[in-house]
Amino acid sequence: MRVGLFTESFDPVINGVSTSVKTLACEMAKSGHRSLIVAPEYPGFSDEARDLPEGVEIRRLPSWRIAVNPENPFAFPPIPFLPLPEAYRDEKLDVVHTQQPFGIGLHGRVAARRAGVPLISTFHTLYLEYAHYVPVVPKAITRGIAARYLARYYHTCAAVVTPSRVMRDLLLSLGVPAERLHVVPTGIPPAPVVLPTARDRVRETYNIPPFAPILLFVGRLAAEKNLDALLAAFARISESHPVPSPETHPFLLFVGSGPYRERCEQRVREMGLEVYVRFAGFLSRQQLAPIYAASTLFVFTSLTETQGVVVSEAQSFGLPCVLMRGGGASEFVRPGEDAIVTPPEVAIFAQTVRALLDDHTERRRLARNALHNPLRPTPEGMAQTLLTLYRDVSTRTKAGKHRVDNPLRIVNGMSQGSDEAR
Repeated sequence: MRVGLFTESFDPVINGVSTSVKTLACEMAKSGHRSLIVAPEYPGFSDEARDLPEGVEIRRLPSWRIAVNPENPFAFPPIPFLPLPEAYRDEKLDVVHTQQPFGIGLHGRVAARRAGVPLISTFHTLYLEYAHYVPVVPKAITRGIAARYLARYYHTCAAVVTPSRVMRDLLLSLGVPAERLHVVPTGIPPAPVVLPTARDRVRETYNIPPFAPILLFVGRLAAEKNLDALLAAFARISESHPVPSPETHPFLLFVGSGPYRERCEQRVREMGLEVYVRFAGFLSRQQLAPIYAASTLFVFTSLTETQGVVVSEAQSFGLPCVLMRGGGASEFVRPGEDAIVTPPEVAIFAQTVRALLDDHTERRRLARNALHNPLRPTPEGMAQTLLTLYRDVSTRTKAGKHRVDNPLRIVNGMSQGSDEAR
């Protein structure tokens, strides 16, 4: 098969969506299937000399940056009456699989309609929790508009993939038919071997003493990640530390970039915790591996995760995890067996982390179980499940049981509700 993967998030940006797309494309290539990845242009970044498997091709569309998310450019949407982009205009595709319902997601819909092939989309993001990024417009209005748009877009797809059950349930509540929804989480590859010298360099790089515990957070630094709760919990952990010495005091290490970094740094200064908090910024997967391996605990307070890929990644390195209950991340751990899941309360979260720092035996038990967590999805399983789905929807489309709606109807018909796909 030749699959068109249309995504707003791809290299050089690293997040759950870009990881999912790259993992899928590379796994399909192992089985002889080809993929065309259509993504936004990133200033100063080139796909030349990329080490990609044979059969994986990348095309870029013109993009623009917005103030609320400057590190992730967005593609210009298709414009009526103008020629289609050469990136996909004459491509022979068997299936189009979009990763977002906006921007490039509309390009994907155009490509599917033009080629007469089925459209599949993955619902990666809790868009209704991002209403605070829209200026001036009240949050309730923004959420209402977004809900109607999502319902209409996904209602007209041949199939909709969600990375977790919580995302599936949200689309059900918006009226998307249950028979079109498929839970397929992103596969997590095995962790690479990290040498002890590489782990030691992590402490040297971030000026962390040899015996100080490292509490690691990986993810976008944004309000929806509930980082204020994480900082408040760390303040409690710091207060409870029996000896105020940097040699044994826990350190909190943030890996990631985003609009909330300045706010986090300000809060750290206000709390007087500058000595014990580090901001590593954006790092590649290769750079991140020794940090996972060198850390003591993975701490995660986000309540809006669709899957929580970073939690599964941390577990693949044998890193014990403490996370707040909420979103899809807790679906892929076994509470009490390979991770600790707390209520979304700062005091309980801090107390749990503190107790684990004091209990080496329990940390080792969690780490051992995390390495062999049977709930961790694999790249092979992800690709095979989606290839089966692609074949199924292709058969139904050829039988005339589904057609792709005009993308202009998605935008112009939102006020009319979510019509069934015809």
